[in-house]
Amino acid sequence: MKKYLNQSCLLLAFLFFLIGQPVAAQEIIDEDFLETLEVNAKTLWDEKVPAFSVTAVPEQFKKESAVIMGYRRMVSIDKKSRAGFLTKGERSLVFLENVRFRIRLNDRNAVRNFTEIYFRYTDKLDGFSARITKPDGTVSRVALDRAVSVEHVSSVPEFFKSFFDKEMEGAGAYYKVAIPDLDPGDIFEYVTNTHNKLNVKNTGYIEFNPQFEICIKSYPILYNQIIMEMDEKSYFKSASLNGAPVFKREPAADPDFYRFVFTDKERGVEKDINFVNSMSVYPMVKFQVIYANSDKIKGALVGNRGELKSSFTREELARKAWEDYEQVSDLFYPEYGTVQKLVDAIWNEMRSLGYRVLDKEDYIEKVYYKIRNIVVNKDSYLSDKLVAYLFGSLLYQKDIKSELIICVPNSMRGIRDILFDEEIRYVIRVDGKYYFNCTDHSNPGELVEALLGSEAWEINLPPEKGASIQIKQLRLPDAGVADNTADYIINAALMENRNIVQVRRQSSFKGISKAREVGTALRYTPYMLTDFESYGGRSPIAYMSAAQSEEYHKAIRALKEQFASKKEEEVRQGLEREYQQKVIYKNFEIKSDGRSVKKKDLVFTEDFELHGLVRKAGKKLLVNIPGLVGSQLQIKNEERERTYDINVAYARRLRWVIRFAIPEGYTVEGLQELNQQVENEAGSFSCMAEEKENTVLLTIEKTYKQAKLPKEKWAEMLAFVDAAFNNSFKYVLLKPKK
Repeated sequence: MKKYLNQSCLLLAFLFFLIGQPVAAQEIIDEDFLETLEVNAKTLWDEKVPAFSVTAVPEQFKKESAVIMGYRRMVSIDKKSRAGFLTKGERSLVFLENVRFRIRLNDRNAVRNFTEIYFRYTDKLDGFSARITKPDGTVSRVALDRAVSVEHVSSVPEFFKSFFDKEMEGAGAYYKVAIPDLDPGDIFEYVTNTHNKLNVKNTGYIEFNPQFEICIKSYPILYNQIIMEMDEKSYFKSASLNGAPVFKREPAADPDFYRFVFTDKERGVEKDINFVNSMSVYPMVKFQVIYANSDKIKGALVGNRGELKSSFTREELARKAWEDYEQVSDLFYPEYGTVQKLVDAIWNEMRSLGYRVLDKEDYIEKVYYKIRNIVVNKDSYLSDKLVAYLFGSLLYQKDIKSELIICVPNSMRGIRDILFDEEIRYVIRVDGKYYFNCTDHSNPGELVEALLGSEAWEINLPPEKGASIQIKQLRLPDAGVADNTADYIINAALMENRNIVQVRRQSSFKGISKAREVGTALRYTPYMLTDFESYGGRSPIAYMSAAQSEEYHKAIRALKEQFASKKEEEVRQGLEREYQQKVIYKNFEIKSDGRSVKKKDLVFTEDFELHGLVRKAGKKLLVNIPGLVGSQLQIKNEERERTYDINVAYARRLRWVIRFAIPEGYTVEGLQELNQQVENEAGSFSCMAEEKENTVLLTIEKTYKQAKLPKEKWAEMLAFVDAAFNNSFKYVLLKPKK
C-alpha cells in the first residue's frame, strides 16, 4: 500500500512540475568573462597551421555558397593531472579541447547561416575569440558583449559544439551573439578551448559515447582534422567506412600519451540528398575512447592499450552481447536498487492483478504494456538491452520460452561492422514473433523502421563450458506497401468571401507510417494519464486520500488546459510547414491513438482554413484543389544525376480522397486535365478526377513500392515523384452559371 501511495504523490509532483515550468529568459553574458575568454584563446591564434592561412578557393568549389577552409578539433583526455589544476587526491579525467574553424562566405545564403555564432563558457579556463577578414585584408574582432545564453544546447550547430558537451549531453553553458557586418567574400574564423573534468573516483571503467564523423558537410571543406590524445589508461577504437580516411597513430609529445590523427582534405558536397541514408553511403569515420583503471576488463569490446582497434570477430561480438545481457540483472536501477529487484517488483504487481491465470498470448501482451508504462512515466527511453531483459525475465516467470536476438540497424552493412556496444540492438522472439524496444506509443510485435530486414543472430549459451557461443544467422522481418499506409479524407469548400478554403481532414496511419506520425500527433495530449489501463493496472487515485484526489484532479485540469493551448499552436505550425502558407487553426481531435492491439491505427481530424489556393479572374475562380495534398517533394536540377543507390527507408502508400463542394451558382471545368497515371517498378502516382453530386472528387495515390533500389532506377523514381509535385500546382476553373 505504501508503495502505491508514494507513486501517487510522485505523480502529483510530476503534474505540478509540468504545469509550473517557467519560460527561461535569455541572460546577457557577464562582461567580466569577456576578457578572460579572449585571453584564454589567444595562444591558439599564434599556432602556425598552413590550412588556416589559405585564402584562395580551388576552382572546383568557386561556385559553392561557402567553403570551409579549415576545421580542426584537438582533444586530450588525461588522468594524471598534467594540466596542474587538480587537487591532491582528486580522481578526475581532464578533458582539454581546442577547436579552430575558418570559412569563406561566398553569397548571401551562407552569410545568413552565420549571422549568429555560438561559444561555450562553463569553466574559468574556457576561451573563445572570433574575427572577420574582409576581401581587402582588413581584420576585425567579433564583439561578444551582447551575447545571450542559449536555452537548449541541442540547438547549437555542429561547427560550434564541444566534443565533451556532446559526450555529457550538453553539460556546458552556451551563448550566442549576432554578427551584423558579415558580407559575401568575408572570411569568418574562430578559436576556442574548453576544459572539463569528469569524476572517476568510484568508476574503474568508462565507455565514452561513440562519435560519428561524416566527412560530407553542408559546404565543401578543404581541411578537416581530428586529433585524439589520451594517457596510458585509455583505449581507442576506430573504423573508416565508405572510403573515408583512417585514424593514424602518431608520436605524441608526451611519451606516456597515445596520439591518433584523422585528416580529410578537399571534400566536396554531395548532390544526392534525397532518399539517401548518409551513414551507410557517405564517407565516415567512427571512433570511441574507453577509460579503464585495470587491464582485466571482463567482456569489454576493446583491443589492447595503444592499439588502434578497428574490428572484432564473430565470436567476440556474440560473447560480448551475451555477457552484457547476463549482467543486466545487477545494474543499478533508481528506486529499486537493481534491475532484478525491478523485475521482482513487476512480477509481484502482476500476480496481485491476477496475471497468473492469463493465457500465454494475453500475458505476453500485458507484460509488454507494463514495460511500456514504465517508459511512459520516465523522461528517457530504456535501452534495448534492458527492455529485452525485463521482457524475457517476466516471460520466464510463466515458463514462456523466448530467444535472444541481436542485430544492427539496416543502415549498417551487417553485424560484422559493429565496433561499439551501443551499435548492438537486442530483440526478444517468442514463437517466431519479434518484440522490440518500447516507445511511448508502440504495441507488442510492431516493427521498427531502423531494423526492417536487418541481419540478425540468435545467440545461446554454449552446450559446454569453454565452448563458443552458439550463433544462428537470420533476417528480421521486413514490411511491404500494404503494411505502411497513410490515408487522408479531405472535405473542403469555399467560404462566403470565395478567398478562403475551409478544410476538414481526417488522417489515418498504420505500420511504420504510424510510428513516424504518432509522436507528433499525441504530443500535448494526456495519453500518459490513462496508460495504466493498457496493462490492467490500478488507477493512481485508488490509493489517494480525498484531499490528494482533489489536488490530483485539479492538477490534471490545469495540465489539460496548458496542453490544449500548446497543441493548438503546434498543429497550426505543422500545417503551415506542410502547406507553406498561413493557416487558421480551428480544431484537432484524436479518433484513435493507435496505442493498443485492438485499435492499432492512428486516426485524427484537423479543421483549418487556407488562404493561398484561390485565384480570381473577374467572376471566375481558379482553385488549386490538388494542392490540398500539401507540399510534395521537388527534385532540383542539380540532383537529377544520381551517384548513390536509392533508399526510401520503407515501402509505403499514401492516398488522398478530396471532396470539394462546388459553390452554388458555379460550374467546374478542367477536371480531365487532372487525370493521369504513372507506374513503374520504383513506384506509382495517379490522380482521378470527376464531378459527382455537385462535388469535385479527387482520388490521388502515391506509392513507394520498394525500400531500396539501384541508382539505375532513378529515372523511374523521378517519373512518379515529379508527377506528384507537378500535380500539386494544378488548378480547376469555377465559372458562374449563365
